[in-house]
Amino acid sequence: LLPKLSPAMRKMCQFHTVQKKESKSDKWFSSLQYLNASINDLSISESFLDNGSEFGALNDATINALGWKADMASNFDIKGNSKYITESLGWFTDVPITIKDKDGKTVTASGNFTHIDNGEPEPMLCLGMT
Repeated sequence: LLPKLSPAMRKMCQFHTVQKKESKSDKWFSSLQYLNASINDLSISESFLDNGSEFGALNDATINALGWKADMASNFDIKGNSKYITESLGWFTDVPITIKDKDGKTVTASGNFTHIDNGEPEPMLCLGMT
């Protein structure tokens, strides 16, 4: 159908499609809740809750800073709430996460996390919420 439209209408439809995709991405970013979290003594400034993710993730920078090796191998791709698909590089089980609230109170919980390479040089922690 798109090729049958005039160039002006085609451009308008394509712009609307791009705008719609960008608003979905913006909606995802705006739904993230950032945390003050750490693992062991490593403070992770890029820590967030993702209410659309089924599991948590740690990136290469986090794993390298901690000097860890995966507890279990994995062989699957992750299609997250953003537009990117990434490969799971392994599993880490019973990882203790410490979260500090704005009043300075801390809570420590443990969970299982997949290892991803998101290309970011800073440590990142994503806590899935579904």
